Amino acid sequence: MTEAQAAVYIGRSIKTVQRRRKCGQIAFIRDGGIRYRLEDLEAYLAERRVAATTPPTPSRKSKYRRASAGSEQNRNALCEFI
Repeated sequence: MTEAQAAVYIGRSIKTVQRRRKCGQIAFIRDGGIRYRLEDLEAYLAERRVAATTPPTPSRKSKYRRASAGSEQNRNALCEFI
């Protein structure tokens, strides 16, 4: 595939693909131009894969305190008064 197609496949820009090729991170074929094999791109992505090592973060706490039963009664009484 071409550089543009390879960039779309790995989700990066063409410039990034070119930099990674020049650094030797992505194998390529020089055949009157630069071409990439699907297997080489998959190997590049597999090398960069990082396994999850920590459990997902718990959901965030609400920034508002939960109303106590007394507060709720007071609010209801105020609403009835008005």
